[in-house]
Amino acid sequence: MQSPREPDDEASIPDEVWRRFEQDSERDIRASAPKEPSARARMVAERLRRLDQEAARQQAQGVVGRKRRKRKEESAQPWRPDEWRAAPTGSVRGGGSGRWRQVRSVVIVAGCMVVAIALLSPYRFWTWG
Repeated sequence: MQSPREPDDEASIPDEVWRRFEQDSERDIRASAPKEPSARARMVAERLRRLDQEAARQQAQGVVGRKRRKRKEESAQPWRPDEWRAAPTGSVRGGGSGRWRQVRSVVIVAGCMVVAIALLSPYRFWTWG
C-alpha cells in the first residue's frame, strides 16, 4: 500500500495554481448560480401579474379608454391590497369589546402607578419591624 504523499515525490501541480483554481471556480459558480427571489418578492410578482392580466382582460373587452359611468357600489369601494398582511377588522379581531379594552387599560395603568409609588416610597405603606 502506498502513502498519499511520499517525501521524495514532487507535487505535480503547485499550491499557488490550486489556490487560483479554487478561487476562480468559486467565483464562477457564485456568478452563474441562479438567484431565487424571496417569498415577499414572489408574492409581489404574483400580485402584479394578476393586475396585468386584469388590465389586459379589461382592455380586450374595451373597458379601458372609454368613459363609462360606474355604479355607486363600485366607486364607493376603494382598492384594497391582498389580505396576506392586513390587520383583521371588525368581529374577526377578537379581544372583546372596545369598552372592555379601555377599562382593562385604565386598571393596568393605575396598578402600575400604585406599584411604582409603593416601590419608591415604601415607608408610607408599611414599616419594617
